[in-house]
Amino acid sequence: MHKIDGMLYAGLLCEDSREMLNHTTELVLGMIKGQIIISLLLVVAAYATVLPLAAAYTLEIFGNANLDDAVNESDIAYAWDIIAGRVASTELADANRDGSVDEEDITQIEEIINESEESLSLKAFTIYDQSKIVNIPMPVEKIVILNLACAEAIRCLKAEDKVIGIGTSMTEGENKDFFPELSDLPAVGKWSDPDIEAILQLKPDVVIADLRTPDTEKLEDKLAGSGIAVLRMGFTYPDYSMPEMMALGMILGKKDEAAQFTDFAGNYIDLIEDRVSTIQESEKPRVYPIYYTSDNLWKTGSNGSIVDMLCGLAAGDNIAHNLTGGTGGMYPTVDPEWVVEENPQIIFTWSSPGGYSVDNDTQMQELWTRIVEAPELAEVDAVKDRQVHLMTTEVTSRPRWFVGLAYLAKWFYPDQFEDLDPEAVHKEYLEKFQGVGYQGTFVYPE
Repeated sequence: MHKIDGMLYAGLLCEDSREMLNHTTELVLGMIKGQIIISLLLVVAAYATVLPLAAAYTLEIFGNANLDDAVNESDIAYAWDIIAGRVASTELADANRDGSVDEEDITQIEEIINESEESLSLKAFTIYDQSKIVNIPMPVEKIVILNLACAEAIRCLKAEDKVIGIGTSMTEGENKDFFPELSDLPAVGKWSDPDIEAILQLKPDVVIADLRTPDTEKLEDKLAGSGIAVLRMGFTYPDYSMPEMMALGMILGKKDEAAQFTDFAGNYIDLIEDRVSTIQESEKPRVYPIYYTSDNLWKTGSNGSIVDMLCGLAAGDNIAHNLTGGTGGMYPTVDPEWVVEENPQIIFTWSSPGGYSVDNDTQMQELWTRIVEAPELAEVDAVKDRQVHLMTTEVTSRPRWFVGLAYLAKWFYPDQFEDLDPEAVHKEYLEKFQGVGYQGTFVYPE
């Protein structure tokens, strides 16, 4: 299994952007309901300076006695060693959280492995609360999903049969084309402003929402006392999405499917990381990422944003990395003169027009032309060398963000990645994990 270290983030301006909370944070699954208490804690430590990207995360389930990325037979053996005094105890070895490690914890670990637990409890984070306990009855059979990234994650796990309600974004435009099997389900309002009465009428076990939006006052507070749990998940930030997928797999009884996805994505992440690991800072191309909105070419992404992380993973030197401004301090607007002074060698957008249902590149070509013909950028190396590239949010701000990473690596280092075909990676992902054929326009130029 490929393991991604990382951070937990809250959402940003739109559902496809997430705001970083911390470089080291936790997602805890705990429970104080019924006889079985299982607490899952996802601590994602910032190991990037000492470990490879796909090298380490700890799935801190209470029961994960040996502190690795799973609860399995090795945790039973480790717990017995603790009881016998052969190894030091760990916090997570106390599977039933009664303050001591004993045979009752062995039983608890066995039940986690056998998926016979009666309930799960999560300590989930949002931008508004440091943490929040979420109690979940197990097994989870009925879920409502509010946002697109969560819908795509559910598909990765082949858990669509559990979905009984959706946010209205899945019923609109190309999203309806991409999620045909979900788009006809009952809608429960916008992902940012859900219809609580509609949710209550459906009686789901769990509602899965974006990490930041809607406000807790619009969702958790209004569902309080209903018995419906709310999970906040994003699946978009490179440093966090893999352990998040594994957590969802555990919740939905789809651990094998989650592992298949993380293995698939991890193969390409590892490939890219290995090849760029020896590139010196002085050799990295200077890059100006554009968050294209409302004809604005001067909004960018800085430290903590999805695009900055992708740029870093592909060994690009984001000229905006140290800037602050905009939502969460990570989406500043810059002066054209500053861009000229920084003189980027590559320009790319990650929010271009296009998508699954767009069968031509007319709009993307128009945007590309606007950038290369912008008088403010005429003397910038990226424009003079025609190193301007466009991507859509589908391949940067969804569970398939690794596809966008593959494109960046190819654009930044075409010689090193001559054998990497991002479109083929995208095609395989859509067919294997989304159950749809490849179509649409996602990048320009091809």
